[in-house]
Amino acid sequence: MAQSRMFDTAFRRQQPLATFVKLMNMFKWLAATAAIIVVGVALFFSLRTKTEDVGSGGDPEARIVSYLKKNVKPGQPVLVTELYNNVFTSPEERDALQRLYDISFKAPAFAAEVYTNTGKIPTLAELSNQFQLTIPGEMGVLLRAIESDPRVPKFFERDETTGEITRIYVDRIISDERFGRPLRNR
Repeated sequence: MAQSRMFDTAFRRQQPLATFVKLMNMFKWLAATAAIIVVGVALFFSLRTKTEDVGSGGDPEARIVSYLKKNVKPGQPVLVTELYNNVFTSPEERDALQRLYDISFKAPAFAAEVYTNTGKIPTLAELSNQFQLTIPGEMGVLLRAIESDPRVPKFFERDETTGEITRIYVDRIISDERFGRPLRNR
């Protein structure tokens, strides 16, 4: 019986230590789980497209124009494949993106054609009407996207304040393989 009491007393002394060890192990697992959750949340927020950059709700074309207004930087080309694959992924957004992409290649040729036929440089409003662009500043941001791309020759001089075209380099537009195509196909 005495041996049983000694064992019982020794066991009771070890019981708080065993409980402490169990709690520490549980704490380590909880800390590891919390760290994994924090890293996952951080990755989610850093890798996703920012809602304020893309906009939410409304017209897909308006969201694209808003995004371009905020993100077009001089000397940095707008990579449409990046926008198509990673930013504007719904079918409606992709259709709107394709429409704006097509217009961006047609607008310089149309401006050159109007200028050669009339001797008058078309305004941004006239260009917008031609391509049925209804969002304020839409044509201006498309021209800015063209101008920002270092791979594209300079087709226009523009007023720094209004954004209106002040000079058109018709020869550069016509000689460009992609932008001059609408003029050569007439």
